[in-house]
Amino acid sequence: MAPLLLALLLGTAPRAYWTDGTLQVPGLMEIDRRHDPAFEPTGPLAGAKGHEIGDTINFWSIDYSEDIPRFYLTPATCRYVGNHTYIFVEDSQWGVHYDQDAVSALATALETETPSGPGGIMDKDIEVFGQPPDAIDGDPRVYFLVLNIRDGFDPQQGGVYIAGFFSPYNQFTETEAYLYYGGHSNEVEMLYIDCFPSDQYDAAYTASHELVHLIQWGIEPFSSEELWVIENQAQSGTFVCGYPAFQVETFLEVGGITPIKWTSLTDDIEYVAGYGAGFLFFSYLYENYGGDDFLHSSLRVSDRGVSGVSEAIRNATGETPDMDQVLADWMLACWIDDPGFGDGRYGWDAFRIADYDTVSPGNRAGLDYSRIIESDPFIDTGRRMSSYQGSYYRVDQGVGGSFRADGSGLGDMRAYLFDGSAGILEVLDTGSSNDVALSLPQTGDVLLMCSSFSGLDLDVAAGSVASASDDFAVYPQPCQGTLYMQFLSDGGSAELSVFSVTGGLVGTVEFPSVAGGEATLAYPGASELASGTYFYRFTQGGRVETGSFAVVR
Repeated sequence: MAPLLLALLLGTAPRAYWTDGTLQVPGLMEIDRRHDPAFEPTGPLAGAKGHEIGDTINFWSIDYSEDIPRFYLTPATCRYVGNHTYIFVEDSQWGVHYDQDAVSALATALETETPSGPGGIMDKDIEVFGQPPDAIDGDPRVYFLVLNIRDGFDPQQGGVYIAGFFSPYNQFTETEAYLYYGGHSNEVEMLYIDCFPSDQYDAAYTASHELVHLIQWGIEPFSSEELWVIENQAQSGTFVCGYPAFQVETFLEVGGITPIKWTSLTDDIEYVAGYGAGFLFFSYLYENYGGDDFLHSSLRVSDRGVSGVSEAIRNATGETPDMDQVLADWMLACWIDDPGFGDGRYGWDAFRIADYDTVSPGNRAGLDYSRIIESDPFIDTGRRMSSYQGSYYRVDQGVGGSFRADGSGLGDMRAYLFDGSAGILEVLDTGSSNDVALSLPQTGDVLLMCSSFSGLDLDVAAGSVASASDDFAVYPQPCQGTLYMQFLSDGGSAELSVFSVTGGLVGTVEFPSVAGGEATLAYPGASELASGTYFYRFTQGGRVETGSFAVVR
């Protein structure tokens, strides 16, 4: 990690949010043909035998500022010729938002050196992902057009801007692009890099991302893969080059977000956070499941989506992963953020998530606590926990009673008690219906995580529900899984008997030893009961409690 570079990227920049324009290229998922050699290039670059600094070309670009993107021509001049690349800069931006120093910095990054060490972006991305295509112009160099991408960005208001894009139209002749898809082509391997509000640091980061898109296209059309995988792979290009992904800061701001299918999100800021999640997820897989072999294979698998990711892991490691567990471990790594904890799978060797928490730090370095429980009683109801997202609670030592959470919806919930200083990560039982109870006080954080594609609505409560010896609480009501009882214990053994509505004995559970003070006991047998009303009798010493509870399926 380069701390100075990270500070420059994150420290005092205006709130302009990086996004990739590749997925917004018109008709992207319908472009499923490949260049037909029977169609020969006819544009201004046809038959070119290389370029010299000073050459000026009219290039096709895409205007994203309107609801329907459109193609337009813009003149640009060659400012650099390298072994692997040409850098052209839009004439209207020369000396305004881009100059020779910026060209030199981008050229060095492309050809010579990146934050990960000697070797430029071209060498490093190609070494891991494979060669870019060269099917149309016969020149192995890749064109980089630096321009002010027309994206409607208003510097006075900030917001999302397009930092770069790859257009597959350029992989066809002009005749093919227009005839088949109604677009336009420059008839060369080419990538577009923004210069405003992007700067020279953004340019190198973006180039390492967009180059992966070009390599992907050389293997198969984008219609062959799910979009979130395509973008997660491209984010890996920045990782192997050592660039910090500043979208991780946005990931932290929104409290974490799924690395799966995030490209379908409609909220702009959550969408940007998805790039951070994608960077974190694929870099996690890189470090734990095969490194370069995993990334190289992920571009060449036969399956799509999560199944394709699993196939890439299998190809790289020889083992078939449990993807539910892999995703759960990734979510835990996002919170624990320490590769020295446990067996090393709960953090990253290359960086710390907390390093990104610089623009708007909250109540904790890295992901923030969803709530800090300081009062008794505590209630937090109706909290939405989306796919592969967590809710995190710190409970002060002064709060007694219990911590109780109930998730409703189609998703699955995992729960953990985490104490980093003691090296403890305890899995908590959530039964069959996404509920959990934990006696307080406890040392550590309570982590609740939605480990499925479907989300959950979460109700959380904490504190005392029993304040006198004759108080006895049974929850949740109605019960969909495990039933919990909270009471003031005398320290002796206890017994619970459950009866049907007709008085028949359903079952008896003995608790040989119950610690004195406020106690919480679980009756997981409730998860096996059919819908209906049941009666209970609870005894401890000379105390007898009776009542009823409802089960809903």
